[in-house]
Amino acid sequence: MTNQAATSSGIMSRVGNFFFRFRNGLFPFIFLVLALIVRPAWFLGHEKLDLFVTGIGIVLALAGGLVRILTIGLVYIRRGGKDYKVFAKDLVTDGIYAHVRNPMYLGNLLIAAGICLMYGSPWLYAGVFPFFLLVYISIVAEEERFLASKFGDGYVDYCRAVPRFWPNLRGVLGTFGNYEFNWKRVIKKEYGTTCALLAAVYVITVWKYSYLHGMSPGQLLRPVMVAPLLVLLVVYLSAIFLKKSRRI
Repeated sequence: MTNQAATSSGIMSRVGNFFFRFRNGLFPFIFLVLALIVRPAWFLGHEKLDLFVTGIGIVLALAGGLVRILTIGLVYIRRGGKDYKVFAKDLVTDGIYAHVRNPMYLGNLLIAAGICLMYGSPWLYAGVFPFFLLVYISIVAEEERFLASKFGDGYVDYCRAVPRFWPNLRGVLGTFGNYEFNWKRVIKKEYGTTCALLAAVYVITVWKYSYLHGMSPGQLLRPVMVAPLLVLLVVYLSAIFLKKSRRI
């Protein structure tokens, strides 16, 4: 490795460690700040085109949530870090990890892309999604450095066989057939993210079109508009109860 490559690798490693430490709060913080300072818009200024693009955004965001659920439900990997740094006890190559090395980050990127498309503001296209792409590329670079140093040739062979982000769907049906899907683990580990995603998709859609069509705050607070959020709140609190009472 040349000095320049080593320097670049070191910088990426430090950036990856920084983002890894704050990754859980980064997503909601960025989008909350943007919601306060950036207003939604029609996609490229076209109302009819915006409906189509917003639909694509919703599909992408929900697909990202589904990828996360499938990953956790099939083979869960404990790679949450240790002392705010990248850490992994075992090298997991089964389940969704047999088709893509970073399925959770892939899910997060799909969610980010979907929300950016839904919101419609060019600020999100030009700045937010590229920012999150940089975040996850840097985190993955640091994780790959750590895993290669810990698991050696086994991890190198895994990298050669399995793509980093773009999933290889060959044999995916067999993967689903070989594992029993663990719904209890999904509820326990993913209830917060799933409820937050569904709430975000709903709130962004309602807020965007109410703002662009000039709806009043009173119209937004009608029972029929608030009801879906109340349902999600009940689901969220139920999941907390099941988890705390050790029923799952």
